[in-house]
Amino acid sequence: MTWDEALGDLFFGERYLSYFTSFDGKYLDFQADPYPPERQPSLFVSPFKGRPWEYYPVANTLAAASSEILSRKLHLLDAFDGFHALNLLLAALLIPLLFGEVARRDGAAAALAAVVLLFTAPRIVCDLMANIKDFPLMVFFTVAALLFFRAFESGSRRGLLLAAAALALALGTKANALFFPAIPALLWLGGGTPPAWRERRGQLVATGAAAAAVTLGLLFLLWPYLWAHPVERVMEHLRYIGLREGYTRPESLAPAFAAVFQTTPPVFLLAALAGAALALRDAVRGRDRWAIFLLVWPAAVLGRFLLPMAVNFDGVRHFLELFPPLAILAGRAIAALAARLGQLAQPGSALRRALPPLLIVLALVPGLTATVASHPFEVTYWSPLVGGFAGAREKNLPQASDYWGMSYRLGIDWLNEHAEKDAYLAVPVVEHAVRLVAPLRLRPDLQLLPVTNPFTPKIAPERLAGTRQLASNGTVYVMFVERRDWANELMIDCLRHLQPEVVWTNEGEPVLSIYRYRPPPPV
Repeated sequence: MTWDEALGDLFFGERYLSYFTSFDGKYLDFQADPYPPERQPSLFVSPFKGRPWEYYPVANTLAAASSEILSRKLHLLDAFDGFHALNLLLAALLIPLLFGEVARRDGAAAALAAVVLLFTAPRIVCDLMANIKDFPLMVFFTVAALLFFRAFESGSRRGLLLAAAALALALGTKANALFFPAIPALLWLGGGTPPAWRERRGQLVATGAAAAAVTLGLLFLLWPYLWAHPVERVMEHLRYIGLREGYTRPESLAPAFAAVFQTTPPVFLLAALAGAALALRDAVRGRDRWAIFLLVWPAAVLGRFLLPMAVNFDGVRHFLELFPPLAILAGRAIAALAARLGQLAQPGSALRRALPPLLIVLALVPGLTATVASHPFEVTYWSPLVGGFAGAREKNLPQASDYWGMSYRLGIDWLNEHAEKDAYLAVPVVEHAVRLVAPLRLRPDLQLLPVTNPFTPKIAPERLAGTRQLASNGTVYVMFVERRDWANELMIDCLRHLQPEVVWTNEGEPVLSIYRYRPPPPV
């Protein structure tokens, strides 16, 4: 369970699913709990349930549907794993489309390299397994982009409208998709009008307008929150987006361009840069629209971070739609190098046949190795170019930790097996995520203390005093991910004065720790 999911993603997904399957307005009253008490898990404890303007409907609702089917109907997974299972289904949708489009234009070797590079990058794997917002956005955005390019090249009006429908799913998942129109605009500017549209430019403009209407119309239909007061609530949402910088703590900021360099496997990054150079050559020499498309896509994604109000934190998860075009560029470069090396060997020789697939395999190994080595803490992967996870922590880079609290599942399992009976548990970082899953996953006799809230790392003095009093008379465990930009007195007490009961590490650095708490001596 991640920080954002526990704040409200799962809550709003469940509510919108209930509404769309019943059209009962009680499910849109977010301040009341319309479910029977025996329904578990109860998502009504989500702290941001009163902030519907922050939560888009598409991925959350689809995740709630996958949980309903796989958990409540088929009993294959628990409710929370059921939510995350959506991403596996979306990956299964994306892989054949991505492979097919790249293979059609660049060959099977480039397509295979692109798919494997993308799905062995540790940060992509991390978000695939536990991020029902940014990973679905990446899938829908990529589908919309590939469908658009195919329709743009072929002159298909129906294809453009289908791409617009996919874009509605992307926009109904996250605001990143607001910047999608920069891709067709830059492509048309750089590559001109394809032959299929040259004799019917008026149809192209009219279809573009219809596509915009389809995207916005579908978004409105999919987001019931907007229906009652459309203008006011759209403006409320846009204010939230525009003022996002004011909600972000300065010590949490992580520049986007640096994050790409710091958290992408070097082979992937270098191959993508080589692929970009090849695409630029092709674009300049022959105005190759596919090459131009692969260049303007990442430019449109990263370009938004040049805006004055733009902010980034949490590494690269806020712009995962950057990585599919980078993977395609990298795959093209690897396939081109493999073909060139194959030509150097004697014609017809076994070496000539073996070199290209061998190079492709060697290029794909580093990402897979990094993912396996960092598992189950792929969120703590940092490039060797910055010294890995240990180097990132030494440099005090933002979010050099399990910043989302994903590893708490391991800690809960340990507590269920080892904690003393009737003990207390305090979680000074991302407490709300543990509180949401506790009824299903935490041993019933263990009591989770209310010590923090998701708005600030600070602990109210009375709550800290109460925790210390309980620890003086009984057993209190403190479990936390060591997110330094969210440190507070309880975490500092443990780090300075106590030895942990158990620590989970990556590269020798702590990811998750559990302490048996003893108040520090008076100063």
